[in-house]
Amino acid sequence: MVQISRYQLILILLWTVLGTGIVTMPATIAQFTLRDAWIAGFGLLLGAAICALVALAHVRLFPGRTLTQAATDVLGPALGRVYGIWYLVYGFVAIATIGREMGAFIGISVLPNTPDFLITAMAFAVSMYLSYLGIEVVGRVNEFIMPLAIIVAPILFGLAARLFDSSPFHPFLGDPLTAAWRAAVVPTFAYGLEFSIALQWVPALRTPRTLPWDILIAGAISACVLSALVVLTVGVLGDPTRYLNYPVLELVRSIRQGKFVERLDTLYVMGGGVTLVLKLSAFQLAVVEAVKDVSGSPERTWIPVPVALLGWSLSNYLFRNVFDVTSFILRDVPGYFFITVGLVPGALYAVEAFRRARTKSRRRLRGT
Repeated sequence: MVQISRYQLILILLWTVLGTGIVTMPATIAQFTLRDAWIAGFGLLLGAAICALVALAHVRLFPGRTLTQAATDVLGPALGRVYGIWYLVYGFVAIATIGREMGAFIGISVLPNTPDFLITAMAFAVSMYLSYLGIEVVGRVNEFIMPLAIIVAPILFGLAARLFDSSPFHPFLGDPLTAAWRAAVVPTFAYGLEFSIALQWVPALRTPRTLPWDILIAGAISACVLSALVVLTVGVLGDPTRYLNYPVLELVRSIRQGKFVERLDTLYVMGGGVTLVLKLSAFQLAVVEAVKDVSGSPERTWIPVPVALLGWSLSNYLFRNVFDVTSFILRDVPGYFFITVGLVPGALYAVEAFRRARTKSRRRLRGT
C-alpha cells in the first residue's frame, strides 16, 4: 500500500477543517457572540484533543488497522458491520453537508443562475477522481495548494487589516461567559471532531504512532488561523457579521487598493472552492475504506463512484438551502459527531484494553 508522510497527513487534516472553516466559521460564531469571538475559535482544540486521545488508543491497540476494521476485531463480524454501517451513515451525512455548503457558497458568490446540483456535481466528480487515485495523490495536491495559500492569504487579509476597528470587541470580555462557551462548543468543537477521519487512513501512514501528535499540530494551527480570521472579520465588518452568510467573502470584497485593484474576492472564491473539494476528497477516502471493510471487498477501485453518486444525491435531498445546513450544524452536528467518533470508539478501545488485560492476568495465573 502507498503510504503518506507526516507532512502530507497534517496538510490533509488542515484543509479538512479549514476547507469549510474559512467559509462558514465567522458566521456561525457570530450567531452567539461578537465581542468574545476571538475565544471561540480555540474551541476547536477541544475536539482535536478528543480525536488525539482516541487516536492514541487506536494506534496502540490496532496499529495498521482502520477504525471500522478495529470495530470488527472487537465486536465480531456481525456487530462490527453494524458499527461500520453507522459510521457510513455519519460519513455520508458529512459528505452531503460539505457538498451542500460548497454548492451554496459557489452559487451565491459567483454563479447565482446556475443550479446548485450542477455545481455540486462538478465538485463530486473531481473529489471522486481524487479518492479513486488514492490518499497519496490527495496528499500531493495538498502539498501543491499549500504554497499558493501561504502567498495569497496573507496578501488578501493583510490588505483587509487596514480597515480593522477594535471597537466591536469593547468592552473586553463583555459578553456573558455562556455565549462564548456556546460559540466555542457548537461550531468549532464539531469542526475539531472531523480530525477523527484520519483513523480510516492508519494503514496508509508511514508513522502511525505519531498520529495523535499530528492531530494536535493540525488542530493548533487550524485554531490559530480560524481565530485570527474571525477577529479580522468582526473587526472590519462589525455587527453586520451576524447577518451575513459568508462574512469573509464580504471582507475580501471590501479591499480596495488604488484605482484598479479591487474585486479580489475572485481569488478567495477560487481558493475556497479548491479547499472544499479537497475536504470532500478526504471524507470520501475515509468512506471508501469503510465501505471496503463493511462489504469485505478485496478491491477499492469500484467504490469511489457509488460513494460520490450517493453523496451528491444526499447533498441535494437532505438540505433544501444553506439555512437548513446551518441549522443542522448548529443543533445536531456536535452531539452526533461526538457520539460517533468519540464515545463509541472510546468504548471499543476500553473493551479491547479490558479484554487484553484479562487475558494477560489469566496467562499469569496459569504460569504460576
